[in-house]
Amino acid sequence: MYWFISALIVASAIFWFAPQKVSADTHNSKLTPHLPMMLLFLPLVVLSWLVFETVSNGVSYTTVAAFGFVATACLIALPKLHRFIMPCALLTALALIAMVLQHL
Repeated sequence: MYWFISALIVASAIFWFAPQKVSADTHNSKLTPHLPMMLLFLPLVVLSWLVFETVSNGVSYTTVAAFGFVATACLIALPKLHRFIMPCALLTALALIAMVLQHL
């Protein structure tokens, strides 16, 4: 349940801090150099909180799925790591499938 609440908080923060007008031509607009690090700050805070909770409570499929969701947000924030988005999404999907099968 905590990972769902943290995902909702992260999505709300992205919604509020995202630029209102986004140009269609992305080739002319350059990102400022510090923007990827600013986008990485919130997911890293959530990831550190998840590590703390995992150490104190143990690992489950829910924890692996939460790590996958947060790691995907970290990978999206850094353009150099975009090639790892699909493996991270696969890990998250497998954890979610295992979590559903565990409850059946």
